[in-house]
This record gives sequence, C-alpha cells and structure tokens, in this order.
Amino acid sequence: MKFIKSAKAVISSFAFLSLIGGYVITAHAHHRSCSVEAYNFFWSGQIAGFMVNGRFSFNGNAIPENGIIREGDLLSLDVSFYDPKGRLLRTYKDNQRKPVDSSGNPYLNFAFDTITRTLLQDGTWKVDDDGRYRNGFMMGEGNPDLRNVPNSQTGLAFWSRPADDKVPHLHVDDWADQLIDPDTGLPYPTAFSSHEDVAFIYETTQQLLDKPGKVKIDPVATDVGAFGEKVRVMKADRSYKDRRDYIRCLRANTRY
Repeated sequence: MKFIKSAKAVISSFAFLSLIGGYVITAHAHHRSCSVEAYNFFWSGQIAGFMVNGRFSFNGNAIPENGIIREGDLLSLDVSFYDPKGRLLRTYKDNQRKPVDSSGNPYLNFAFDTITRTLLQDGTWKVDDDGRYRNGFMMGEGNPDLRNVPNSQTGLAFWSRPADDKVPHLHVDDWADQLIDPDTGLPYPTAFSSHEDVAFIYETTQQLLDKPGKVKIDPVATDVGAFGEKVRVMKADRSYKDRRDYIRCLRANTRY
C-alpha cells in the first residue's frame, strides 16, 4: 500500500511524457513544460565564398516576454565553418557552453527573434539591445576587439559588424591563420581587408570592389550588383538531437 502511494506521488510530480517515434512532443516537470524548438541556419560570404551553417534549439514553452531567445536560453548551438569548396574546416558543438574566455565565459553572443524567426544580425557583435534591430552576434571563438593584436587568439569566428557606426556586415575570421588550404599548402588568404570573408548586407559586391585596397582576391560573386547575404534561418526537421535537447530541458527545469 505504501508503494502504491509512493508511486502516485511520483506521478503527480511529473506529468506524463508523450513520445512519438522516439521524439518528445511535450512534457512537464515541476510545473514547467518542455517543448524543443530547433532551427537550422545558413550563410555564405560575398567575396571568397566561405560558408557557415549550424543548428540551435530552445524550449518553446519558455520564450521570454519580448520574444527574443538569447544565448542563456539555448539548449544547444552547433556551428560549422566550410571553405569555398565546401570542405569542413571546424565545428563548434554546444557553442553556448564552449569555448570560454579567460574569465570562463562563453564567447557566444546570440539573439533570435521568435516572432519574425530571424537571427538578429544588423548590430555590433557584442551589443545586447532590448530592441530588434541593433543586436549583433558572435559564434565560434575569440574576441573581435583583439582582431588587430597579433598572436592574441586562435580559432574561427563568425561575427557581425565591429562598431555601431559601421555599415552592417558579417565576417569570417581565422584569427591566427592556422587553417591550410589543401590546394596551395598555405593559409587561406584574406578576401576583404583582414578577413577571410565578409558579407555587406546593404552594399553590393561592386561597391566593395570600389573600396580602394579592401578586396584582396578575385570575388566569386557572379552578380556584382547583388547585396551580401544575411544569415538565413529555417525550421529544422526532427532528429535524434531533439531527444538530447529535451533531456537537457528537463534537467534545467528540475533545478527550479
């Protein structure tokens, strides 16, 4: 009899978990619900053709009142970098947790608008604005403020404009020029200024070509009248990662 009462107490503490085909649809723990929402994102550079893609997820039942998911709200974020020929350079798994800086804080800065389903990217990489237009982002690793300090950092970074007074644009950087192009045996050359690649959201490729000394290689863009590409976001198909993220959500909720 005591066993039955104990079992009922456990069931009353956690709502029934609904599983279909191995994927969690919804669940409840300590009166807080978990429903994983996952999105894929894609980008390619305007000059050299470097590419970035990835996936992020969050609890759809715990969206902040302003509708913006920040790095602290994420269940996961994986980001991968590719060279212009589609060869994988590096993947940062769980970038919301690692790598970290000297103070132990993740480098990631992130803002996803759940209302418009867009990654906020017009702003400066470290700006955490309450609005929906000045937010920027930083993925991978490193501090863009140190980009002109030789030998100060390593790794790859995908980040938005360097300052609020600059035209919105995105960059890919190999901070220490460690990645080697297998075709040449040399580090990948910078394509624009000091960056491996860029995309100016409100300037065409021709406008970049007209900037003296900025473009370092022959651009890959076939349409020089085209604007740089924004990060595109779309709903992710269900995958085994949904179950992992759901478990993470449950664990986080049981701490409340």
